Amino acid sequence: MTENTLGGWLVHVMREADGALSLEESLHVIMDSMKNFFPAQSVAILLIDDDTKELRIKISRQISYTFVKKFHKDGPSPKAEQVVLEQEPMMFNNIDPKSDLYKEIKLEHDFGSAVMAPIVMNQRGIGYVFCDRAEGETFGEHDLLHLQVLGYIIGNMIDKFDLIKASKKLSVVDDSTGALQYKAFIPSFATELQRAASHDYQVSLSLISIAAFRKYVEMYGIDAAHALLAEVAELIKQEIRDMDILARFGADEFILCFSGTTETEAQERLNKIFELIRSKAIGKGEGEIIVAIGAIQLETEKQLKLRVQDILAHLGKALVHAKSSIGNIEIEKLPENSASRF
Repeated sequence: MTENTLGGWLVHVMREADGALSLEESLHVIMDSMKNFFPAQSVAILLIDDDTKELRIKISRQISYTFVKKFHKDGPSPKAEQVVLEQEPMMFNNIDPKSDLYKEIKLEHDFGSAVMAPIVMNQRGIGYVFCDRAEGETFGEHDLLHLQVLGYIIGNMIDKFDLIKASKKLSVVDDSTGALQYKAFIPSFATELQRAASHDYQVSLSLISIAAFRKYVEMYGIDAAHALLAEVAELIKQEIRDMDILARFGADEFILCFSGTTETEAQERLNKIFELIRSKAIGKGEGEIIVAIGAIQLETEKQLKLRVQDILAHLGKALVHAKSSIGNIEIEKLPENSASRF
């Protein structure tokens, strides 16, 4: 079976796209291979954003990045929306270039024949494939059918990469608390240190430990302890921003990074977190849930370029000091000659 037949071409496309490492790569494999079976002036895949309903355009040939950058329609045109909602392809041949319909359909280039085919994922239209020809043979009914099949293939590819993305996210999130796993925190924190050094801003780092956690486990069991951890994590999240990084550090500890926060700002926020947990965490309802918070401030370029393991060693010492005086949150500064550099 050759690639010049529809079946052969589909086998080729599915094999090549399935081996792609990203959605972008798989879409370009599909679009670039279309020239062998669907000669066209322009080929594009247009996806409808779930939140804004704006179009996100993936391009192949004869559609420029300049055009894409300026392509900011509020949403799909009426005909495109009909294609997506009804999940049926549409063909447009020999349309008057001065007509409103022509202007509605046209992307970047003038055309003589064009076709739109829906992209379908989980029985829902999420976008459409666009092809046009400036001259030569016009698109026919068989092209509509073939491109409709292609729309389903693209939908399956998008679904596949969505699942991969979701599974990757789950693999770095702690099941008990919903915070990041420690293994995911380390590269994120290292990146944040590099950004802070480059853009000259401070970083605050803290360890938040639940006091007498082992005794709590012995008294109430591991399930109740996990529920307490989840409760504390949710309370911490109420006081942090999207740019901050929260992860589970150990059995009873969370590590929290504030980006671009001065020592005074960090002190205020950690005090709020301490009071919020003390007043709101319920646990088993017998006595207050108290935490110890050790914190350090990274201010200078030299401090921001310390090795992560050296920074964490200083943070561990800060937590030890905090546990000897629970309720007294003090942000410690690192001595300039305290550790080695990268």
